[in-house]
Amino acid sequence: MLRSKTLILFLIKALVIYGLLSAPLTIYDETYGTFYRKIAGFFFSNFRETGFVKFREWKAPVTTHINLGNYNQVRPDGTSKTAYVDINTRYLGYIPTVLLISLVIASPVPWKRKLIALPVGLILVMCLILFKQWIALLSLSEETPWLELTNFTGTRKTLLTFANRFISVTSSSVLYFVVAIWLFVTFRLDDFKPQTKGK
Repeated sequence: MLRSKTLILFLIKALVIYGLLSAPLTIYDETYGTFYRKIAGFFFSNFRETGFVKFREWKAPVTTHINLGNYNQVRPDGTSKTAYVDINTRYLGYIPTVLLISLVIASPVPWKRKLIALPVGLILVMCLILFKQWIALLSLSEETPWLELTNFTGTRKTLLTFANRFISVTSSSVLYFVVAIWLFVTFRLDDFKPQTKGK
């Protein structure tokens, strides 16, 4: 009975926290969008050997406009033709992030452990999101061969196609990874052992 109450209380807490954090408020979208563009710009400003990527807000706080170009194709006047794509940073990164926060805070573990699990989990989720972005950039590069940044064949092309289809394009697969990260950083094996009643 105690375990059932603990589970129900956890689910209620997680849903409430997630509901509050995932509300479609402009301040959330603006703050995370700005954060994401800075982080992604830091890691991907130089892409592969001669490529460059620019991230900027586009039409709405949730939308990030990405331009992918090749330094070797920059004209004398400083302009160049680039491939571009728009992404929704809310679905790409914000929702997975607040899901992890909600799960960790609601978890029935001591606060000391939560304070360790939260930053570690957030770093791992950010790495996951950036990995997803990297796959998307590789795929965009492959779809625009005139950029001359990638030319995958055989197994490498098959792996890229698989990763793009099941990791980059879909949002649900990332959420599964977030749940796995939550379990990894929050719980210990002893937490899953049956509790023995005291005398």
